[in-house]
Amino acid sequence: MASSSKPLRVSDVRERNEKLVLRIVHSAGLSGISQSEVVQATGLKAPTIFRIFSALEEAGYIQALERDSNPQEESARQERKGRRPVSYAVRQEAFYCVGIEFWVERISIGIFDFRGASIYSHTSSLSRTEDADRVSDLIASLVNQAIGDTQVPRDRILGVGIGAPGQVNVGKRLVASYPRIPGMKNYPIAEILESKLGLPVLLHNNCSVIAQSEFRYGGPEVEASMFMLLLRSGVNGAFVDSGRMFLSPRGTTVEMGHISIDYDGPLCVCGARGCLEAFITSMDSENLRRGNWLFEGLDPFSPSADPILTAAAAYISSAIQTASRLFRPSSFLIVAYSDEIAAEIARRTTEKLSRETSSFDETKPLILGRAYNQGLALRGAADLVIDAFLS
Repeated sequence: MASSSKPLRVSDVRERNEKLVLRIVHSAGLSGISQSEVVQATGLKAPTIFRIFSALEEAGYIQALERDSNPQEESARQERKGRRPVSYAVRQEAFYCVGIEFWVERISIGIFDFRGASIYSHTSSLSRTEDADRVSDLIASLVNQAIGDTQVPRDRILGVGIGAPGQVNVGKRLVASYPRIPGMKNYPIAEILESKLGLPVLLHNNCSVIAQSEFRYGGPEVEASMFMLLLRSGVNGAFVDSGRMFLSPRGTTVEMGHISIDYDGPLCVCGARGCLEAFITSMDSENLRRGNWLFEGLDPFSPSADPILTAAAAYISSAIQTASRLFRPSSFLIVAYSDEIAAEIARRTTEKLSRETSSFDETKPLILGRAYNQGLALRGAADLVIDAFLS
């Protein structure tokens, strides 16, 4: 050990063990978990676990669950093993988290209790004339309004998690670049909102928090590693591996929408040429001018939609090939305005990749399509706070 290293204090060990146990109880969800199960999961001694459970229960973080039991089953259990183990879950009113997800057209906000249940949700439209400072003011106002409407005690709010658009530098806690909102370049939105709200603010890319929430709560078909493409006002991507959101060594998020698929292609909003986003958005510019999603209102089964979706699948398949060779995910998820649009693009992309294989693509990833789920997006943002608290 280096001479500059400080010895671990007993209080540090105690705090780490308490956080470890609280994290396990929290992850057990509504079904709860018993002390004996936590002993097995952690390897800590039973008296230590008993002490930690007592401390957490006294602090109001966890509570014993009341179970309805079959009298015959209970009698048989007592004959075999004695008393039935008591299960514990976190107290839903112990803490609260705020989740925010925004882009050029809208700000969405939610408040969640400590068990992850939504107690508030609201969406507010944005004007294209709003600049970065005005957007920050609006976010702060919406948070204060939500707290007032729900009457959640401010001292029980662990913090605010934000899924921001564009390239986000998580390490520096700023939006590195989002050209669609004036002034949102190297913009320290987390620090600004902390000063306005007096609450801790956790920042990540909105595509990443949506991807992680889809990974955690979206469905069993999402596998261990997943790359998600979000089709909204533009195109973005995020990679989640075993529940961890990918970041570059510099702490920045993935910008899949701005990989070049044609160096001499159309000019992109980012200033480069031939980006995936430039090709996709040029196919539905009228919808985007009206403030809608890409392909919103398109009937995927109409003859007029066929050339549009075929071209979109061709562009996306090129991006998926690149992402597959870089990250090797076991699944891809395309998130769009509706289930029908997302599923049809996923189907056509799968078919195109099956027809055009190479020696690098022997293992075919699963490609899924799903509609954007605002509840999952907001919970993913709120989870930034929970994950930081329990780490």
